[in-house]
Amino acid sequence: MESVLKTEFCGITFKNPVVVASTDIGRSAVVFERFAKTGVGGIITKSVTDAAPLQNKGITMFDIRTMDETPVEQCASIPDDYYFFSRGGSMVAMDDYEPVAKEILQIAERYHVVPIASICAGKLENWVAYARRFEAMGYPMLELNLGNPHGEAAKDKLGFKISQETDLCVEVAAAVIRAVRIPVVVKLTPQVADLAVLTSTLEAAGVQAVTIMHRYQGLVIDHETLEPVIGGYAAIGGPWMKPLSLANVAKVRNATHLSIMGSNGADTAQDVLDFLLAGAGLVQVGSSMMLKGPAYAAKLVRELETLTAATSRSPAELSGLVAKKIVPYKELAKIAARRAVIDTSLCRSCREKPCLERCYYQALSLAGGTLVHDDVSCSGCGMCRAVCSNAAVRIEKIR
Repeated sequence: MESVLKTEFCGITFKNPVVVASTDIGRSAVVFERFAKTGVGGIITKSVTDAAPLQNKGITMFDIRTMDETPVEQCASIPDDYYFFSRGGSMVAMDDYEPVAKEILQIAERYHVVPIASICAGKLENWVAYARRFEAMGYPMLELNLGNPHGEAAKDKLGFKISQETDLCVEVAAAVIRAVRIPVVVKLTPQVADLAVLTSTLEAAGVQAVTIMHRYQGLVIDHETLEPVIGGYAAIGGPWMKPLSLANVAKVRNATHLSIMGSNGADTAQDVLDFLLAGAGLVQVGSSMMLKGPAYAAKLVRELETLTAATSRSPAELSGLVAKKIVPYKELAKIAARRAVIDTSLCRSCREKPCLERCYYQALSLAGGTLVHDDVSCSGCGMCRAVCSNAAVRIEKIR
């Protein structure tokens, strides 16, 4: 497996690029070991914090729903597409967690898994102090959680509130980097004006690696009670997030030379591969790990090995392959024009002809009951192909 999936990130070797995100999986040594046995490349610990309001495990509330917002407890199993809505995000106090953290180190060594310590402090001195304590314990890497969407629960600026203030974000990251010798990864919220600009600023300040990205705040409404589910705004995740995350990973990859951990929306082996192609070096998987358990983690690693082997490329060779091919909006003229090619013989059996009313460029019309396509008016947008039930449309590039 290592010959196919082995990769390096910030000078540290991972047996594969699958990393269990910072979740309740990293809260205890017992659960950590269940996932360490699965063959994942790394596991991030539960975040330690100095914010007392966020140390109460009773504030944690989960709500999992299908894409049509049916509660998952009414379903036979976790669907392929789901919302993972969570509120509270209870973390742990450093003093309470240190014995667990030391035990986790021993487990990680036993299963050749890279343990990554997560910090989410409110006071600058504690960012530094916690980082030094983890380094002294023997942790090889740190992740600074500057994207936690529950940051408003604390008195001090915490999580996404730090990412949203560039100077404060740089101050925290730079202070930790100066304080330790191990690699530091900065996890950022997507709730900023421009992640490419923010990460460029962090890179100039000495940051070498970032996690793109944490979750958004969302709102889910209970249609029976007409109340907010689990009280109000909460972190929203799930596979539906992947296109948003991939875009931000690619933007950061193309704007900087930073090492990138992809996060938020990776659920399957194909998702992990897509994050690599967008520019990530490692890929965090959180929601599906929690919802589907260790057996799913092992399955994901096996499937990623098969997918990667089929490409005849290593994870490092795959990383950023698609990002390099992205045409930015300011260069749209470089994209080849397209047109629709329609086999009108297949249209005769279609009575509704939804393409007629969905063509917003007036390129389709009827003449004596026969569909007529006007090449000159056609934009090649593809709407007709999307609504055609007879597979009568193909889109081709205009050379």
